[in-house]
This record gives sequence, structure tokens and C-alpha cells, in this order.
Amino acid sequence: MHPPAMARRDATTPATEIKSLDMHIPSAQLPTIHHLGISGGKDSTALLLWAVYESGYTPESLSVTFCDTGNESELTYAHVRLLSERVHPILWLQPPLDFYALARKKKRFPSAKARFCTQELKMLPTQRHIQSLLSQGHDVIAHSGIRADESPARAQLPERQWDGYLGCKMYRPLLHWTLEEVWAIHARYGIPPNPLYALGAKRVGCFPCIMSRKAEIHHIARHFPGRIERIRAEERSFDTINGQSTFFARTKVPLCQRSKTVITRQGEMKVPTIDDVVRWSRTSRGGQQYELELDDDDRPNCDSQYGFCE
Repeated sequence: MHPPAMARRDATTPATEIKSLDMHIPSAQLPTIHHLGISGGKDSTALLLWAVYESGYTPESLSVTFCDTGNESELTYAHVRLLSERVHPILWLQPPLDFYALARKKKRFPSAKARFCTQELKMLPTQRHIQSLLSQGHDVIAHSGIRADESPARAQLPERQWDGYLGCKMYRPLLHWTLEEVWAIHARYGIPPNPLYALGAKRVGCFPCIMSRKAEIHHIARHFPGRIERIRAEERSFDTINGQSTFFARTKVPLCQRSKTVITRQGEMKVPTIDDVVRWSRTSRGGQQYELELDDDDRPNCDSQYGFCE
């Protein structure tokens, strides 16, 4: 049973596609749909709880989706199912290829400069879903759970704007929320955080993400060795494709920690395997001295204004 409703409280697209404007939401002639993309992370969960219990939106006006990349933790999948059962039904969007199948098709893993994983596994499925709603005659308002205190770039974003990529209005209702408020709304409605947080994860989303920080890699290797084994097998499969793609970027670890030699147009180059990166994740700053515990901050690795991974 849902908690009683409360009174309403008073992230990779080119900049050229976004227009900021001083916008209010007028009374629409066509039915308005409020779209929320859920990742299973704390911010998108908080967004869902706000939309269902505190926004004043009717349940039938909500369209809630989850983009399944095929590279999520089983704990995240379980958390999304819990939200779907206890808070509001969530539609799972399945791209034609999952993360690893897409990498094999591209003959490489994604990178910071070629982040086709976010584009094809999250942004495109979301765009298509919203376009289908628009084609039915709905006015659509996309909602994002990103917060200004996560990064300077996000602090510059407006609360409302027109989004040229999604083709609809964008609303960021949690933009000025604190982390304490995010956890408070979980507690207010009896929804536990994604279990990954209790195990030491700073963020959830792809598990791991190609942008994962040192402490996150250390955490995954320590608690979920099966994920490392999967990446090791996938890296080796590239030996029959082009022989040089590794999950993490060449510069992820110091040169002395890179064990694989590949041939490029510029000649030989050393790159790190997943095992190199895991060994490096156990070291202190400088990558030389090993230590048992590592700490890291909670800021996002990328500044996407959509928050699809949070």
C-alpha cells in the first residue's frame, strides 16, 4: 500500500541542442505526461518518490522508464523491481544490443570521447519513448533528478528549459536539493536505498562504468569478483576482433602498471588489462603503495545533464 500523499513542496547532448528559457508550464489542451527515467540510484529514486507522493501529479500522468544496459548489478535490477512494485510501475526499455554486444559490434569498448554506451543504451531508447508519447498527441515534460551540488557544471543548469534532443520541456525538480534531502525522502516513504550503497558504492549505474573511479573499481573487485571475471573474458574476446580494446582507457593507470602491448599507427603502445586496473585500484595515490581501504568523493564522473545513470 502506498504511503499517503503529502502536500506539494514549495547530462551528454551538445550545447547547441539545448535552449534555456524562462518557462512556466501552461495549462495544456492535450494530456500532459511527466516522464521520469529511473536508474536505481538514490537521486532518481528520490525523483520518483517526489513525483508520486509530493508533486501533485496524478498516477496516470506519470511515465516511468528504466533503460536496461545489460551491464547493471543484480542488486540494481532488484531495486528497480521493488520501486515498480511498491511505488509506481516502471517500463523497462531494452535496446537492440546490450553493453557488451554493442562493444563487440563497434569492435571496441566505449571511452570518454566515444561514449556510445550512454548514447545508444540510454539516450536513444529514452528519446524514442518520448517521441512515441508526443506522436500520440501528449504534451511531455521530461524530469531529471540531477542536483546542483554534484558539480559546478550541473550548478549552472536551469531548473526548466527546452531540450532539443528529447524534443520536449525539461524539468529538474531536485536541482537545489541537498544529499540529506535525498536520503530523507527515502526514509519518509519507507523505501530503502539501493543495497549497493550499504556495500560501499558511491554511485550506481553501469557496473562498472568505463568512467569508474579508483575506489569504485576497488569496491567492485572486492565484493563482486564475478564482474571482473566477465570483463576479463570480454577483453580476451577482442583478441580475435582487433586485439587491442580494453575496458578502461590507456591512461587509467600509470605506464608502469600497463601490461598489454598493442600495435597502433604510431607504433607499439602499452595499455592496461582489467587485472592491471584492479591491482592499481588497491594502491594509494601514485599507484605504488598498497593499502587496505580507499576513500573517494561522491561527485559524478560525468556531467551529463540528464542523470540517466543516477
